[in-house]
Amino acid sequence: MPSSGHSSVARIAWIAVLALVVFVVWLLVNQTGGGGIGFFYAIPIGLATWWFGLRAGVVTALACLALYVIGALIEPVTNVGVALAIRALAFAGVVGVVSILRERLLVLEQEVEELEDIRAALTPTSLPDLPDVEAGAAFAPSDHGVSGDFYLLTNGPDGSTVAVVGDVVGHGPRAARVATFIRARLAAFAANTSEPAQILELANGALLERPDREDRIVSAICLRYEPDGSTLSWAVAGHPPPLRLPDLAELRHQGPTLLLGIEPRLELEATTIPLGPAEGVLVYTDGATDVRRGRNLLGREGLARLLTPHAHLPSHRLAREAHRAVLEWTDAPLGDDLCLVVLRPKSS
Repeated sequence: MPSSGHSSVARIAWIAVLALVVFVVWLLVNQTGGGGIGFFYAIPIGLATWWFGLRAGVVTALACLALYVIGALIEPVTNVGVALAIRALAFAGVVGVVSILRERLLVLEQEVEELEDIRAALTPTSLPDLPDVEAGAAFAPSDHGVSGDFYLLTNGPDGSTVAVVGDVVGHGPRAARVATFIRARLAAFAANTSEPAQILELANGALLERPDREDRIVSAICLRYEPDGSTLSWAVAGHPPPLRLPDLAELRHQGPTLLLGIEPRLELEATTIPLGPAEGVLVYTDGATDVRRGRNLLGREGLARLLTPHAHLPSHRLAREAHRAVLEWTDAPLGDDLCLVVLRPKSS
């Protein structure tokens, strides 16, 4: 692939040496009927195209054709015009095919870099400083490479902590791009209100305003910690409920739980509970429970069993141990992203 500096000089030298080697070998074997050796000029031509692009491939092909003509003058070739035309077509074919493959690879590399940037934005490893809340997060990509799981941790306008975990229905780059869009909108909404139900309702409206009609359905949960960390409120839109720490019991929510992006009129209700000084919450996407070992599905109860020995750990350690435990339990590739967020009051 393209490079610069000493590497480029070395590659140019290799191309020149290979072309000269073919030229010398062709001269040595031409008298014994080895004129087909000239087709080996395709090697330096292909390398030049692969390393430096179409223009370099064309220049190298012309140079190799010139060497072929020089060789034909030294050691005459029968029907030299026909032989030269055949080789010109062959060299042009090499340049064309290698150039197409090179361009496709460059596009794929750019897409991979873009998706890596998207993944880093959706599930950042560096978490913000949150008032009165200790946070931890873990993420593992699915076998599809990138999907639509995301989390957001931010400070609300009233000094509270707002956390959102979501999952775009579907897989691949399109789901990841929708996740990027909705995460950015959620961050904007959370800067103006810390009410979980209102944040999700605004996100639903933003999804419905998108011009594209596909891959925009999202499950999400939004949580709000009061500034003193003693009260937790949350609203759910088609997402798995949170698990209370340390007992890992499922926290029930009030009202409807419709997915985002389906109905224009979405009315959600927030549930509020007090938190003890040693209590916290774990939020996850279904990639953490939809893993299998053989025919057995882990499920929510299985996840709780795996995490019970670690439930009293600090947030960042619990997230790391949960990540490790799930990946060690399953014997199959992840069919969906695994995303976990742990929140505890700092007083604990």
